[in-house]
Amino acid sequence: MKFMKQLQFFLAPVVIAGAVVLATALPQAKAHLVGNGSYPAVVCPGVLGGGSQLISLPTSGLPIRLVNGKSQSLRTSKSKVLSSNSYGTVVGGNSGSEIVFNAVTGGSTADTVCTVGGFDEWFIGGSAGVTSQGILDIVNSGLSDSTVQVFPYTSKVALAPVTYVVNANSDKKISLASLAPGEESIALHVLTISGRVTSFMLDHRNQGLHDLGASFVPPASTPQTQLYIGGLLTSSSTSSAATLRFLVPGNVDANLHVAIYSNNGSFTPVGFDLLKVAHQKVIDVPLPVLHISGPYGLLITADQPAFASALMTGKSDFAWAGELSPISKFQLNLAGTSASFIFVGANIDLRAQWHGASGKSQQATIVGQGSAVWAPRGPIYGLLLTPINKVPVYGGAVVTNSAGGLNSLPLLANQIISGSQLPIADVRTLTHSTTGN
Repeated sequence: MKFMKQLQFFLAPVVIAGAVVLATALPQAKAHLVGNGSYPAVVCPGVLGGGSQLISLPTSGLPIRLVNGKSQSLRTSKSKVLSSNSYGTVVGGNSGSEIVFNAVTGGSTADTVCTVGGFDEWFIGGSAGVTSQGILDIVNSGLSDSTVQVFPYTSKVALAPVTYVVNANSDKKISLASLAPGEESIALHVLTISGRVTSFMLDHRNQGLHDLGASFVPPASTPQTQLYIGGLLTSSSTSSAATLRFLVPGNVDANLHVAIYSNNGSFTPVGFDLLKVAHQKVIDVPLPVLHISGPYGLLITADQPAFASALMTGKSDFAWAGELSPISKFQLNLAGTSASFIFVGANIDLRAQWHGASGKSQQATIVGQGSAVWAPRGPIYGLLLTPINKVPVYGGAVVTNSAGGLNSLPLLANQIISGSQLPIADVRTLTHSTTGN
């Protein structure tokens, strides 16, 4: 026994020294886990509100499948533009942006960016009034049933939640009018209890046989004290530049400040330097008429976490613009539409590369302090945006067509990287094993 204690006494420094050498020789032993990340698949909605629909992909060769309750098999897309039907579409993960172009009628269009979704989504927009034909589409792209709770908010009060079960590999379309009957101003909180769910809200309005327009309401994930909104455009046919919609989900009223950024500089409209917004109620505030040319964006700061969106109205259509995230390098395909862009940030420095109708590659450098407007001529197909510096830049696009269709698109890549952690060599494992023996 005495000999064993002496042997341990002499061996202990050797073991420790060996562990130090191992840790030095294997740099990866300094960390316990290493990340293995990839882009997750995104979900695009099926046709909502009738009409026809196209899905534009940033590149061909991506794996896709339908959310149709039957097949789970993937196929490779040979084209960058896909025809869509009533089923949702799952697109394999990539760093680009997939866009849905929904032509509800000739002059009424609704475009949106396909998203990963999440367990907690908010939609600040839409109507459940007498003209509403709007739909909340809950898409379950997983292999098991999902349970989802929907919390409606109105201009008067927050309503009781409604629970839905969505079958595996299918979707459930819910009328907005059934969630908050008669309410003109609503917001929805979609909370996923189980399953892989992506939700979309289409605000579509009809008055008799007259179509009033349609627009997807962009989702938001968390309330913020600083919100950027882009992709807005003034219209001479309306008495207001836009209508802002706010929701403060907490238990304290918020004080907000609204600044407008355009090609004409930045300013704050009268009465928007200190705007008080009641909590847990949907509040609509019209902006005054803005005598500015081209697209514009908003910066909203608040003393309480809040959500915000903006509704702009055109001659025969309307569009909701939502919160923006900082731009990273990404590619998208505007499928030959015409668009103008607004970028907001302290120091804007971007490189744009795109293809026009001729197929020739073109490029431009977009720079500015506070804001910058970019309005390329003609149709746009593949577009690559690359930030030059690390200063956050926020961007939105206004997409129009000759029939009067009006849309606002956030310049948002699939920036959410799903990561798994892989175990690697750890010197403490060796130490633990030695002391344990």
